[in-house]
Amino acid sequence: MLNDHYPPLTAAYLRHQAELQQFLLRQVNCREAAADLLQDTFLHIAEYAGQDAIANCRAFLYRVAGNLALDYLRSQARQQARDGGALDQDWQCPCPLPERMVQGEQQWLAAESWLRGLPALNRQIWCLRRLDGKRHQHIAAELQISERQVERVLYQTGRMLAGANLDDA
Repeated sequence: MLNDHYPPLTAAYLRHQAELQQFLLRQVNCREAAADLLQDTFLHIAEYAGQDAIANCRAFLYRVAGNLALDYLRSQARQQARDGGALDQDWQCPCPLPERMVQGEQQWLAAESWLRGLPALNRQIWCLRRLDGKRHQHIAAELQISERQVERVLYQTGRMLAGANLDDA
């Protein structure tokens, strides 16, 4: 047998080469990387000085291959973190699509037109509440009207808004 002329680790490598290849392929999920790691495994064991002291050569080969695979996966993770991830990922542009911008502008114009069509007091109270975020009592004090009137106007304006179709305007 040819393997008898090789050191024990090299002979074990030649016997278990195919299964080591499969093991590495499962670890790294890349055929080319697994082939490179298999070659690196051979390079690590070929010159290993304590070959005669190893009780289980097959287990030793798997340990070396597994450690190399782990190093490979860690380096890939570091590279992806450094590079910002894989290039084939779907990256979404933070800018809105042109259609969405046009739609948003149309909705804004419709809302602006709706606001201009409100009676002055309704528009003023609605803007103070919804745009400025003021509380009812502050609006009432500013406009010198009752809180109850502020609530009534906001209720009326809300109903008018619910009846308005701003998407089609």
